[in-house]
Amino acid sequence: MKPLFSLLFLLHLPQPSLFYSLKNCSTDSYDQSKFICSRATSLSLIYNGIHRIRQTDLCGFTRLKDLDLGHNNISNIEDGAFSDLSALTSLTMSFNQLTNLTQHMFKGLFNVSRLDLSQNKIGSISKFNLYLDNNKLTSLQSYGLSLPLLKVLHLAGNNLSLFEAENLPFVLLNLTKLDLRSNPLRKFSVHSDVFPRLRSLDLSFMSESVIEWDVPDKLFFQSLIILDLDWTNMTIETYQLLFQIVDSVKSLDLRGIGRFFDKGLLDFACGIPSLRMLYLQYNDITVLNNSLLQSCANLTELDLSQNSMTDLAESSLQMLTRLTRLTLEENKLSRIPVAIRNMTNMKFLHFDFNKIKDLGCSDFLNLFSLMELTKSKKFKSSECWKNLLLKLDNSFDIALPSLHYLHLTDNNIAWLHKGTFVNVSSLSYLNLKSSAVTSVDRGAFEGLHNLKDLYVSTNMLEENVFDDLPLLENLSIFLQFPTHYQLSTSNSIFNLSSLQNLEITVTSAACLDFSKDVFKGLENLRTLKLHKVLCFTPDQDTFHYTPHLIKLQIENNLEFEPVPELFIPLTELELLRLFENKIKSLNFLFEANLTKLKILKLNYNELTVINETVFEKLPSLKYLDLSGNPFVCDCSNAGFIEWTIRNKQVQVDGAYEYRCSSPSNEEGHFLLDFNVRSCWEFTGFLYFISSSALVLLTLLSSFIFHFLRWQLVYGYYLLQAFLYNSKKRRQGCPHIYDAFVSYNVHDEYWVYGELLHELEERQGWKLCLHHRDFIPGRTAIIENITDAIYSSRKTLCVISRRYLQSEWCSREIQLASFRLFDEHKDVLILLFLEEISSNQLSPFYRMRKLVKSRTYLSWTQARSHKGLFWEKVRRALECGHEPGDNHNPLTANA
Repeated sequence: MKPLFSLLFLLHLPQPSLFYSLKNCSTDSYDQSKFICSRATSLSLIYNGIHRIRQTDLCGFTRLKDLDLGHNNISNIEDGAFSDLSALTSLTMSFNQLTNLTQHMFKGLFNVSRLDLSQNKIGSISKFNLYLDNNKLTSLQSYGLSLPLLKVLHLAGNNLSLFEAENLPFVLLNLTKLDLRSNPLRKFSVHSDVFPRLRSLDLSFMSESVIEWDVPDKLFFQSLIILDLDWTNMTIETYQLLFQIVDSVKSLDLRGIGRFFDKGLLDFACGIPSLRMLYLQYNDITVLNNSLLQSCANLTELDLSQNSMTDLAESSLQMLTRLTRLTLEENKLSRIPVAIRNMTNMKFLHFDFNKIKDLGCSDFLNLFSLMELTKSKKFKSSECWKNLLLKLDNSFDIALPSLHYLHLTDNNIAWLHKGTFVNVSSLSYLNLKSSAVTSVDRGAFEGLHNLKDLYVSTNMLEENVFDDLPLLENLSIFLQFPTHYQLSTSNSIFNLSSLQNLEITVTSAACLDFSKDVFKGLENLRTLKLHKVLCFTPDQDTFHYTPHLIKLQIENNLEFEPVPELFIPLTELELLRLFENKIKSLNFLFEANLTKLKILKLNYNELTVINETVFEKLPSLKYLDLSGNPFVCDCSNAGFIEWTIRNKQVQVDGAYEYRCSSPSNEEGHFLLDFNVRSCWEFTGFLYFISSSALVLLTLLSSFIFHFLRWQLVYGYYLLQAFLYNSKKRRQGCPHIYDAFVSYNVHDEYWVYGELLHELEERQGWKLCLHHRDFIPGRTAIIENITDAIYSSRKTLCVISRRYLQSEWCSREIQLASFRLFDEHKDVLILLFLEEISSNQLSPFYRMRKLVKSRTYLSWTQARSHKGLFWEKVRRALECGHEPGDNHNPLTANA
């Protein structure tokens, strides 16, 4: 596959920010500096120190629509570098070091509608330029390049003294906005219909006072609607000429040029027949007189904010009968102007940031169409407004039946009684947020059947307070408590099936401890935000009544330890933000069942180690923010670091800025700079040591089993014998039998026919035989064997080939051998029924041969000397006597 984009020359060193900007990309398996991004539609490479874009660097990006190369050091772009970007619609290269643009630099950009080259050092153009604000352009050369989709052309902040539309380096048939701010223009020339769709022209901040307007035909600007002339310094004659050319303008900005008002500037401006919106901020109007706006009768919107006005003359607005929006913000008005009375078409009225301290009964007289009223900051409530806001006196009647928007933030509204808003029943927006403590009675919102947005500050939450708001969609409650407040009602305080978004914020040092039913009745809630609300982790069934939550934010709470059961009902949750809650672990996410979660924000908690496997439980996760946590920079976070860098699905926002809080030698360093390779090397070393030890153990075990297994078995039985011997010594057991006979069951005929007959019946010895004398009922046979051996003076072993193959016979002879070594006297008699070669004997018999070879008796050699054989046996059984020497024909070396 053809490499699509090499970042080696762009990034020099792979930076952590790389993988947050590249989507649908993978690394080249042969060259890790190259990325395959054939499906990418958006690519951001800002702040990467790029110096140059070569012709092959963007090959293959046929689907790319948005490319941002801003805030780099690009000084050179080869011709045709963008030739493959046929789908590109937006290209940003602002804040670079470009000095000129060549003829074929932007070849192939057929669909670009936005090109930003602002904040460069461009001094000339060959063919192409858009968003060229704050460069060093002094002229525009014509090359006739057509850009049919281009809509916005920014040339602000250059050194253009001449603007001739016919000499533009491109044809702009669909241009809708032309920005020429902050240029020292001396001539503006348009001789043909080159801007048939131009709607906005910005000529603000012109430094020259004399400008030649060379526009012979008004039709060249027949589509122009918006004209900005704020902070210009032209002559009154120039303004007059300009206003005659642009007779289709509806919106005119004349901020900062009030010095021309006394020369009839507004008369010329309002002479534009289509003018409807006039902006007059920053014009040092102290008192609006009766004559200033006389010619502006067609205005529907007037902005007089930020003028330091102390008053409006009573008839100053009388001629503005069509006015629907009036903005008087940031002035020095001490009362509501009489001039606004009887303006029956007024819909939007704004008085924010004035010095009005009192609202009178007639201030809004006959404003029957008023839909939006904004009066922020504190004011006293006159008797009339008490009727509206406090409902204390029914003898007054303020009726604003059309009011839809009422904004009364930061006022001294101390109590909302029942029926307060019955006279403004059309309200759809009501903002009563205040730093003052407000008490809200049940029924306070009675009659507000159309209210959709409510912001209210209060000192308590009671049941059924909001029941009169059937269409409420957005509710923000700001609670202020002087001390700890506990909401433990078993019923819901919200019975709002239409509510979509709920925000509860505690603005004091207190918090809530509410019951699990607090959100009952909010089955359609989509967004919930709890800020400084919780004193304790809520009940695990708290969100049982809000199964359709999409966004949940729990922020800055005194005590909150999330448990998986809390989130299990939220099967549709897509955004979860747990900001500043002292959370120490993400283990709750393993069983939370948040399969649709896309955005997870856990800023400023106490997370030190992140188990990256938890994100496997969030299959839809796309965005993760863990900033502000005290990460540990050691191998416990190595898996998370690797996952952050290599995962292709989740954008870990700002991960390259995560810093270490511990250990001390890593404090302040970047988390992603931690060398995880050392962890893998140490782990590999451990694996090597473990595997090597296992191999050596296997080899040693094989060697021992093959060469020393009998010695080990022998040692095991010796240990058992030692333990039993110690036990018998402590018990002081006497000898009950003269000899214990150890034999194989297949030799039982000889034992009972020959041995027992001779030794018990004729010689009178008392023998112990396991088939006859073992105690029945004992679970361990070894105990019977041990008791028999240590209860007998001697042990007589009847040895045959079958005997050597018997496990129990081997154990018997081992225990007897240990007794032999322990007591330093011969207590073991070996009697061979068959001739057995030495190589057939086990190591135990060889050991016995070395110790007492003379005790071996052979029955095969005694067939013709039975009497002598039994005599030898008798002597061996006698306490303290040996059976004779090796040279006797009845004995033999085994």
